[in-house]
Amino acid sequence: AMGVAVASALVVEDVATALRGLDPRRHLIFNWCEGLDGYPRGYDLVPPVLEAHGFAYTGADAWTLTMTQNKAFARDVLVKHGVPTPLGKVYTRPSANGWKRFPALVKPASEHSSLGIDRHSVVDDPAHLSERIEFVLDTFKCEALVEDFIDGTEYNVSLWGNDGGEIRALPINAIDFHEFADYHDRLVVYDAKWSPESVAYNLTFVECPARLEPALQGPLEAAARAAYRALRVRDYGRIDIRIRNGQPFVLDVNSNPDITIEGGFARSARAAGFDYGQTLAAILAMAADRMPD
Repeated sequence: AMGVAVASALVVEDVATALRGLDPRRHLIFNWCEGLDGYPRGYDLVPPVLEAHGFAYTGADAWTLTMTQNKAFARDVLVKHGVPTPLGKVYTRPSANGWKRFPALVKPASEHSSLGIDRHSVVDDPAHLSERIEFVLDTFKCEALVEDFIDGTEYNVSLWGNDGGEIRALPINAIDFHEFADYHDRLVVYDAKWSPESVAYNLTFVECPARLEPALQGPLEAAARAAYRALRVRDYGRIDIRIRNGQPFVLDVNSNPDITIEGGFARSARAAGFDYGQTLAAILAMAADRMPD
C-alpha cells in the first residue's frame, strides 16, 4: 500500500506560482493539465516550467505532447519508425490534388477529443474531399490530414510503463459500430464521446476486454507498443488502432489520454484488476522514479 498526501493546485495560466513552497525532493507533480488560459490545447507549455523548477511529474514531456498534439507531426514520426499507419497526406489549401483512395477520412491535424469529426468527415469523391478540406482549414485554422478510411471496429490499446522496464498493454477496448449500417457513421465522433443525449453516444458500444481472435491480440499490442516507443510516450498512454486484412494500422497516439474515472484508460485498468486509486498510484510510482535523489 502506498500512502500519498494529495493537494490540488489550480493553474489558470501561471504554472510557476502553483509550485511555490514545494520541494522537488519531496513533492511529485501529477500533471493533469489539459491546457492553459488562452491556450486551450497548450498542455505542452506545462512540462518546461516543471522541469525548470526541478520537479518530476507524471506523463509525457513537452516534446511528446507537442508531437502528438499535431496528428501530422505524429504521423511523420510513426512512418519514420516503420509503425503501420493508414495512407495519408497533409493539405494546407482546399484541393484534392494527388489523392486517389476513397473513402477517405478528413481530420483537423491539431484538434483532439474528436473535434471536427462527424459523418461528413468520411468522403467518397474528390469534390467532397476538397469541400471538407476547406471546411477544416476555415473552421479549425489548422492543416487538414486526409487518410485512407479503414472501416470496422476501433481498438483502444492502453499501455503503461517506460523504456528500461516493461511497457504493459492493459485489456483492450473495442468500439463496436455494428448499429450503424452506413460506413459514414462508423467513426468515434465528438458526440459519441461527450454528448450522452446523442444517438452516436447511445449506439456506440465499448467492450472491454475486447473479444479478439487470438491471432490479432499479439499484432495489436505490438503495433501499440511500437507507436508508444516511437513517440516516447511516458508512464501511460492510449493508442487507437483499426485492422484491415489482419494488419493493424495506428490511427492516433494519445500521450495525454482521458484518465478520469469513467474514461477508457481507467476502464482498461479496472479490467486488469486495478481500482481507480491503484491506477493513479501506479502512475505516480512510475513518475517517482524520476524524482531527484
